[in-house]
Amino acid sequence: MGTLNKVQVASEMFVEAHSRYVKATRDIDYITSILLSGAVIGIIGPLLKEQGNRTTHELLAKIANAIAEPGDDPAREGIFRAVYNALKHAGNDRPKVPASDDLEIQTHLPMEAARMLDAAKDDFREIEVSGEVRRSLPPEFIQLLATDDTYA
Repeated sequence: MGTLNKVQVASEMFVEAHSRYVKATRDIDYITSILLSGAVIGIIGPLLKEQGNRTTHELLAKIANAIAEPGDDPAREGIFRAVYNALKHAGNDRPKVPASDDLEIQTHLPMEAARMLDAAKDDFREIEVSGEVRRSLPPEFIQLLATDDTYA
């Protein structure tokens, strides 16, 4: 049994998410990109918070709350991962939505994939990692992080 460094795994997932997005020919390519980007955010986000920083989705929720009308429900960062979460499972226990009533998603897959890639990229740029981990990251990932290009 081997040991994996989750930051390195996340960097490789990001490269694959990027590749699926830029070469997409089918919906499943965008779906794979969304799921991989969401997994990256799931690894990097808690690390970023632990280091005293805010994730992209936290910042977006804070902005949404700042411009919201009085009395509006507060935005939570999970709202920016709604499609990702919907793709992971069916049904929801909190509002008592049966799985059989939660089998369709309405979204623009290329745009959602672009937004998730941008959030993952932005969050990854902000984390601090050891020199040893940084040296183990794929060169293609380092190049992708260094570009100012956005997906959305």
